[in-house]
Amino acid sequence: MRVLHVNNEKTWQGGERQTLLTAEEQRRRGLDSQIACRPGSLLEEMARAAGIPTIALPTALPAAVPPLRRAARSFDVLHCQTGRTHSMAVLATLTSRKPLVVSRRVHIVPRDSWFTRWKYRRVDRIVCSSRWIERVLRDWGLPLEQMTVIYDAVPGDALVPREACLAELRERTRVTAGRKLIGNIAALVGHKDHAMLLHAARKIAERRRDVAVIIVGDGPLRDDLVRLRRALDLAETVHFAGFVPQAERLLPGFDVFAMASRTEGLGTIVLDAAMAGVPVAATSGGGLPEAVLHERTGLLAPVGDAAALADALLRLLDDPALAQRLARAARRRVETEFTVVDMARRYVALYETVLEEHARARHPRPTPAPGRPAGSLSVR
Repeated sequence: MRVLHVNNEKTWQGGERQTLLTAEEQRRRGLDSQIACRPGSLLEEMARAAGIPTIALPTALPAAVPPLRRAARSFDVLHCQTGRTHSMAVLATLTSRKPLVVSRRVHIVPRDSWFTRWKYRRVDRIVCSSRWIERVLRDWGLPLEQMTVIYDAVPGDALVPREACLAELRERTRVTAGRKLIGNIAALVGHKDHAMLLHAARKIAERRRDVAVIIVGDGPLRDDLVRLRRALDLAETVHFAGFVPQAERLLPGFDVFAMASRTEGLGTIVLDAAMAGVPVAATSGGGLPEAVLHERTGLLAPVGDAAALADALLRLLDDPALAQRLARAARRRVETEFTVVDMARRYVALYETVLEEHARARHPRPTPAPGRPAGSLSVR
């Protein structure tokens, strides 16, 4: 089977990582999986380093349609990994009716326009990375039979030893040795709600002076957050490390991981934290309760509640036995329910189902004549 994964994002975020992990594992399983991506992107660089063939894809419509149409001819299935490439693929396959699978990882309700509704009707399956996303799309109007849930996955072999992580984090932030480190890895954008995390950090600083909060990531809200840090007098407590490629590798350097998001599709970074053995306190936004089971694999706080998140983080810091119990349970769950091998296997099974449906549509079984049993022969 030949599968073309389509993802032309410029940046490297969760969707690009999942694209690479899926294609890489599928190639291990014997599929000819390739990636159509933006020339010069980090995804292209990482794919080539992993030995995955890439196809150059222009950045925008309509320029991307002709090259994608040509590339699609030699593949059995197109797997669109972003909303933008979903649009490109439906236009590129208008005449060929190539099997299309679309992964949906974002929490945002799709735009209510004729084109958006049309492009969703044109695909064979929408793969939701959480039950939460499935619910959002169902409420928007997509039929359940068009959707399937396949959780995103995380590997367990890309971590750095703790001392090396601490050395890099201290170099990037100048945090002194001996402090307990609360970590956060997320783009500095609105729904990640770093402002709430800073307010939680203010409450933590009032109760413990040996704690530092390190935020790894960059984005359009950085300047606003730096001003808020100053207003809350948190210069000694909150540290911005900036963008770090493959930042999840630094997770072992944290004592606790914090997630303050108002909503998430799933929040795979908390699964990475579990694999690193780091206890998690997060909000209950979007799909996060599917990734973190409250009091079983981590602690959850209500969305927007800085005091509750601060209490959860301090509880993990103050009770090492609880933190270790939750972290161990979280890792066991990720190792059984969120593995790359299982994710890739489920995608392959889905491709096979979609291909069978297309084959039946091309060669439908004849309908028996009225009153004649199926399979009977007429005799003249």
